[in-house]
Parts: sequence; C-alpha cells; structure tokens
Amino acid sequence: MNIPPAADAPDANGAVETAYRFIRQAIISGDLTAGETLQEARLAELIGVSRTPVREALSRLSNEGLVVLERYRRGQVASFTQEDVAEVFRLRAKLEGHAARRAATRISDADIKHLESVEAEMEAAFDSLGWHRHLPRFDELNNDFHATIARAADSPRLVRILASSLELPASIFNFYSEPLEARTRRTHRQHREIIDALRSRNPDWAESAMSAHLFSILNDPRPDADG
Repeated sequence: MNIPPAADAPDANGAVETAYRFIRQAIISGDLTAGETLQEARLAELIGVSRTPVREALSRLSNEGLVVLERYRRGQVASFTQEDVAEVFRLRAKLEGHAARRAATRISDADIKHLESVEAEMEAAFDSLGWHRHLPRFDELNNDFHATIARAADSPRLVRILASSLELPASIFNFYSEPLEARTRRTHRQHREIIDALRSRNPDWAESAMSAHLFSILNDPRPDADG
C-alpha cells in the first residue's frame, strides 16, 4: 500500500463517506492494486478516521464489486478478468449511449462549451506531454467529459449507476493489446464526433457515436461479443 494520507480529518458524520471515497479513488487510480490486502488499521490512519468507518466503506465497496471481503471481513482489492472488463464496457456502451441520446435534446449550450473545453485541454495535454505523461490528467478530464453528458441526460438513476458499479481500476488497461497512443488519438476523434452530435441535437447520432466510442475501447476476442 503506497498511497498518500488524506489532507484533512473528516468530522464524525462524514467519516464513512470520506473513507469510502478515499479507498475507492485509490483503487480506481491503481494506488491500491488487484489482490492487495486492505489493512483496516493502516487505512484508518491514512484517512484520519477510526476503523469502524473503514469497515463500513469496505462493505460498500464490496457491494460495488471493487473489494472482496473474505472470512472475518478481511478485505482485498478485487481482480478483474478480461471477460469482466469486456462486460462492463458493453454495459457502459449501452447505458452511456442511452444517456447521450437523452442529452442530445436536453444539454445546455454551456455544457456543450464545457465539453469542448475539456476535450481541448485533453488534446493539449497529449500534445505537450506525450501519451504516457498525460495520462493522470487525461483520466480526470475524461471522467469529467462522460459525467457531464450523463448529468445532461437528466436521469439521476442513470448517473448513480454509471458513477458506482461500472467504474474499473486503472489496472484493467493491462488487458489492451492496442497501443495506448493509437487508442488515445481515436478517443479524441470520437469525443469530437460526440460533441458534434450533441450540438446538432441529433439523438440517433449522439447515441450511435457514444456507443461506438465505448465499444471500440476494448478488443473482445470472444466470438459472442454481444453477450
């Protein structure tokens, strides 16, 4: 476990939520890796809470599939197979395609401008830093891009689903055979098409562009790729 401590100790009411967000982000970012044992005492010290909120946070993360709780509630970061990853991206493609379809007739001009700004910053980071060093900022901006569209769909239930059980750790990118630089360049082109579709207020185009974007991310070698 090699993660920085939390900046500020939370109050009692927010301890569980703080522990949950801290541990979850560490898993998603790859600071906590697949199979790593989650030591309650060490996590509590890093976060600045007691072990009870950490235990409750681990239980919540177990329900999301990011943590495996073994006997005596001992926690471990979940591992994902290539089939697990492919399934998540197929689900995201369908759900985020639906979100983009709804967003096409609901998104504000301000949100479209925000998407353009986010994508421009992603491209600038890629051009100035290269495909490897830009990745931390890319992930942050990419999440912002997709979350903006999900919120614009005006479906709180959909936002909750996408923000919880359909996120995966950074380590899943080890499954990719395609060069990361090629995939990143395609992502930028696809993001621009999604923005164009939303700006045109074309639900069919927006849904198709978003679904194609997510379906293209992972090469699924199985013949039954439709599930």
